Amino acid sequence: MHNRVEQVKNAGIRQFFRNSRSFVLGAGIGSGMTARAAERAGADFVLALNAGRFRAMGGSSPASILPIRDSNEFVAGFGRTEILPSTKLPVFFGACTFDPRLDLDRFLDRIIRWGFTGVTNFPSVIHIDDFRRSLLEKSGLGYEREIELLTKARQRGLMTIAYTRSQAEARRMVEAGIEAICINFNLNRSVESGSDPSISQSELAARTSAVTRVAHSTDKNVICLLGGGPITKPDELLDICRETGVQGFIGGSSLDRVPLEMSVLEVTSGFKTIHLLREKVDLLERQLQLSGFRHGVIAQSSVMKRVLETAKRLAANPNPVLVWGETGSGKRRIANLVHSFSDRKHTKAALFQCRAGPAAGNIGALFGAERDETRKRQLSILEAANGTAVLLLHLDQLPRDGQERLADYLETGGFAPLNGVSVVRSNARIIATATIARSASLQTVLCPRLLALFTGLDIALPALPDRLEDLPQLVQHFTVEAKGDSNAPTLGIENSAFLALAGHDWPGNLRELRQIVNQLVTLQLSHITADVLRPLLTASSAVKRTNVFSEREWIIEGLKRNKLHRGKTAQSLGLSRKTLYNKIKKLRILE
Repeated sequence: MHNRVEQVKNAGIRQFFRNSRSFVLGAGIGSGMTARAAERAGADFVLALNAGRFRAMGGSSPASILPIRDSNEFVAGFGRTEILPSTKLPVFFGACTFDPRLDLDRFLDRIIRWGFTGVTNFPSVIHIDDFRRSLLEKSGLGYEREIELLTKARQRGLMTIAYTRSQAEARRMVEAGIEAICINFNLNRSVESGSDPSISQSELAARTSAVTRVAHSTDKNVICLLGGGPITKPDELLDICRETGVQGFIGGSSLDRVPLEMSVLEVTSGFKTIHLLREKVDLLERQLQLSGFRHGVIAQSSVMKRVLETAKRLAANPNPVLVWGETGSGKRRIANLVHSFSDRKHTKAALFQCRAGPAAGNIGALFGAERDETRKRQLSILEAANGTAVLLLHLDQLPRDGQERLADYLETGGFAPLNGVSVVRSNARIIATATIARSASLQTVLCPRLLALFTGLDIALPALPDRLEDLPQLVQHFTVEAKGDSNAPTLGIENSAFLALAGHDWPGNLRELRQIVNQLVTLQLSHITADVLRPLLTASSAVKRTNVFSEREWIIEGLKRNKLHRGKTAQSLGLSRKTLYNKIKKLRILE
C-alpha cells in the first residue's frame, strides 16, 4: 500500500487526473463495501467522509456538520479498518478543522502513516449557515484554517482536493496552490425529501460556470470537479458538464444512499409483490379445486378424482401406462398429464398417432426400417424419444404385428426395425391411449400379450353420463374456451335444459359437449331452455337415451352420487340450495 501511495504522491494530482479518463469520478463513501463496489464500477478515487458513514448508518449528509462525534477520529476508524484494505484506488481523508485543539501538522503526519493518499476539507464551513460560520471565522476556525490544512498537506506530498462554494473561496484555494477544487453547493437530504429545492438544475449550472471561470482565470491548469448537490442521475450530470466544462464529479448520496434506498425499495417491493402474488395464486388454486378444476382437468365427481389420483401414482415410475375410454372422453389430456407428473416432465414427449391403413406405415414410423434398394434407413420414433416418453395415441388402431412388436419392446427394452435383424435399444416410456366402444372391452382391441403388460398400469376414463357431477363445471369451462374470456359468465341454463343435458346419451362425450356449448354461445341468449337445447342434441347424435330422466329421478340420482349431501348435490346439479330444498319438498323425495 505504501508503494502505491508514494507512486501517486510523486505523480501529483494533476498528473493523476491527466493519466485518468477525460472525465474522472470520485466517490464520497463511508464503508468498505461501497469502496469495493465503486472500484469495480470504475471510480477513479474515493473519499472517506463522515457524511458517507452517516448515510450508511441510516442518517443523512447534513449530519456531517453536527457535533455528533469527533469527526476525525470517526473517519480514521472506518477509513483505516474498512476502506483502505478494500480498495487499490487513491483514498482521500475527509478532515475537519473545527476543533481548536487539533494540531494540523501532527494530524497530517498521522494521515500519512495510516496510508491515505490525499486530504480534503470535509466537512467544511461552506456547509454551515452564515451566522454560525461567522462565529467560526472569528475564532480562527473558518475557511482560512482549511486552506492551511490543504497547503500543509500538499507540502507533505499528499494530493489535495478543496471543497469550495463561492467564487471567492475558489480563488483563495487556487492562489494557495491547491490544484483541484470540488464545487459543492449543498448537502443532500434523505430520499423522502428529495434533492434540496433551494437550487435548481439551471441555477446549479450557472453558479458552477461562474466558479469554474474564476478558478481557471487564476490558474488555467486547476482541476474543477462538481460535487453532489441535486445531481442524482447520469443524464443530469451530462447536461451540467456540457454547460460548465467541469472535468469530473464527486458523488455522495447519488452513488450510495439514493441507489441503495431505491434498490432496497424496488427489491423489497418485488419480494412483497411475489408474496402477494403467491397468496393470489394460492387463492385461485383453492377456488379452482373447489370448483373441481385440478391439473387442467374438471374433477368434481368422485370418479374423476380417482382418475387423477391414479394418474399421479402411475406417473411416479417409468412403467408403461395405458389410458382408455370412449371416443372424446379426454384420453389425450390424461396421457399428457401422466407425462407432466413424471420425472421426465422437463423433456418434450414425442407424439405418435396410429392410423388405419397399411401396416408398414404405422410399424415403420414407430419402429423404423432398415435401408433397402428404394429408401434410406428410417429412424424410429422410439429411438428419437430415447430419454423421454412417447404419447402413443389410438393404440387400438395399431395392427396386431405392431402390437406384438410393442409387447417385445415393453418386455425387453429392445426392438427390431422392419426388414432388420439387429436389435435397437431405447428407454423411451410408452404412454398410450386406446378407444373402445361403450359396450366393448380392451380384449377386443389389444392382443393378449400387450393387454397383460398394461394390466394394473391402466387408467379407465368414465363416459360423460357416468360423471354428471362435472357437467356444470364442464359447461362453464367450455363457455370460457368459446368466448376466449376467463371472466366470461356461465351460460344461463334453466333446469329443464340441465335435465335435457343430463338425460342425453353423449356418444361423443366431452368432444360432443364442447360442440354443443360452442353452438349455445353463438346464440347469445340470456337463458337456455330445453326447447333451445333439444334440437342441438338431436342434431349432434342420432343415438339418444330412451329413458330420459324425470326431474325427480334427476335429483334422486344427484343425491345418491353425493351421499345425500344437499349442498354438494345442489352444486353438482347447478341449483341453489334453496331451490333444491324446495324441489325435494315439492316432489316428496325424502319422505
